[in-house]
Amino acid sequence: MILRNEFTVGSDLATVWARMLDLESVADCVPGARIVATLPPNGYQGAIRVRIGPMTVDYKGEATFLDVDEQERTATILLKAREERGQGSAVATVRNHLEATSDGTRVEVETDLQITGPQALFGKGVLEDVGSRVLNEFSRRLEERIAADARGVASGADLGGDGAGGDSLRVDSYHGAGDEALDLGRVVARSMLDRTAKIAGLVVALSLVVAVVRCCWQRGQASRPGRRADEQG
Repeated sequence: MILRNEFTVGSDLATVWARMLDLESVADCVPGARIVATLPPNGYQGAIRVRIGPMTVDYKGEATFLDVDEQERTATILLKAREERGQGSAVATVRNHLEATSDGTRVEVETDLQITGPQALFGKGVLEDVGSRVLNEFSRRLEERIAADARGVASGADLGGDGAGGDSLRVDSYHGAGDEALDLGRVVARSMLDRTAKIAGLVVALSLVVAVVRCCWQRGQASRPGRRADEQG
């Protein structure tokens, strides 16, 4: 199943691209997501906590960096996610492409998804809708983070400092995701609430695409920018 989503961030292409490669910034923008461990040479393990009404469900996933193209602003990632105490799972190959627009930067996400368990019963339209809502929440938080950092840099310059003051202001002016959970009751339409438990495994995949795999981009670029993972061996 091929899913296509896109969102726009109100900032320039270079800034958004850099932020998407910054693991700490990205993790702050995705509720409930965190990096658990590295899986050498090109993999990472992540986790996310999802809230479904009064319940919270934990998931784990693995992401493997496949390709990053600095010139084209594209990255391809293999992602696997599974519910810790259930049957829901997803395997996805995700291609993200960034491009400049008059409003800022558009991020296009194409996901080749294979799912098992109850979530496989739901159609493409439902899954794309959930993914879109999650990504829109991410883009809103990312814009807030970029704006907060910009205010911190400006304040540091006004004070004549070397940037240390800006770092302090950034912490105070922006509050990231922290230990909160991804609340599906907030990102899924009311008519879908009775189905969210069954599609939570997929939401994890879409969310980890945003949070976990950016770490793979960062690692790949730090070592050999623009090179494919199979060339790094």
